[in-house]
Amino acid sequence: MSHGGTLPQDMITEILSRLPVKSLCRFKCVSPSWKILISSPYFAKTHLNRTKTLKNPRNLNKKILLMAYNLYSVDLAHTNPTATKLILPTAEQRLQHQVRVVNSCDGLVLLSIRRGSELFLLNPSTRECKKLPIFPFVVDSAEYLDANLYGVGYDSSTDDYKVVIVSRKIVAVYSLRTDSWRRIQDVDFSLKESSGRVFVNGCLHGICWRDSCHRIVAFDLSDEVVREVPQPPWYCGIGSEIASYWVAVLGGCLCLVDKRAPEFWKMKEYGVRESWTEFKIRSGLFKAHLLCLLADDEFLLRTTPGRGLKQWVVYNQQKNTVRNMVVCGIPDQFSFQDTYVESLISPHHGGQEEGMGGNE
Repeated sequence: MSHGGTLPQDMITEILSRLPVKSLCRFKCVSPSWKILISSPYFAKTHLNRTKTLKNPRNLNKKILLMAYNLYSVDLAHTNPTATKLILPTAEQRLQHQVRVVNSCDGLVLLSIRRGSELFLLNPSTRECKKLPIFPFVVDSAEYLDANLYGVGYDSSTDDYKVVIVSRKIVAVYSLRTDSWRRIQDVDFSLKESSGRVFVNGCLHGICWRDSCHRIVAFDLSDEVVREVPQPPWYCGIGSEIASYWVAVLGGCLCLVDKRAPEFWKMKEYGVRESWTEFKIRSGLFKAHLLCLLADDEFLLRTTPGRGLKQWVVYNQQKNTVRNMVVCGIPDQFSFQDTYVESLISPHHGGQEEGMGGNE
């Protein structure tokens, strides 16, 4: 490599894969060979795998997305985090409030606009954005997107990112590799609602209504089959107690987070009913809501002091302490959307194209 001195390419790859995405985007200008390397899907995977295997768990959920008529990204790893406004796929002001963050996987964020009539894959770190082809199957958008299980995930068996829609009538899958939709099966049960859409253990998860009770369901992206996930031992299958929870991923595990109180259940061993373990955040903040895990024993909570204004606090479970977190540039009123991993994964399969723009 012309600008790499005597260092072999594998060593250069090893060094660059440890750097943040923002720096790597700048380093594309160092030389043509560096641009080819950093832009390659192989390097993007290498960088992502290193990010996931770092010992510091803050790197797993260190960036979050907020919505307040615009989409904001907050890097919680910084000492003084700042909210950065992202340019949304639509420039029409009247459509800004119609943008929803569905879920994220490996740094790719699925956005829906116009009640799901338009879907986008966005990488907030590289500013790349791709509009998905129009959903080809005739079905009411409010039915299959507003109240059912859908989201983006990664299929390791085919090295492909997929967008899944599980409706009351059909199951359809979009493949980033082929850039196309296909209908794979009819659903043998009725999905009436979903609470949360998260990707973990190769499956997309949500809480749905089936056979007169709420259940956790998972769509396996490898064999493309919908399955039920074992419920916590306290859930008897009758009533609506699980309806007060939403699914989340904390520390790489599937979790049920209580909407009413700062507590959650974690499935420590995926698929094992007996491994559900309860965690209570004993902070005295009764109106706090859990947003994400910052470290092994640190949780980010949102409190509501009044007048619609929201305050962030960090709770340390081991020390049982609470401290305020101040985020510069954050709007007074916002909604928490999701966490995401900083990555170079491109929403354009096989290569990178023009992004959607930088910060405003």
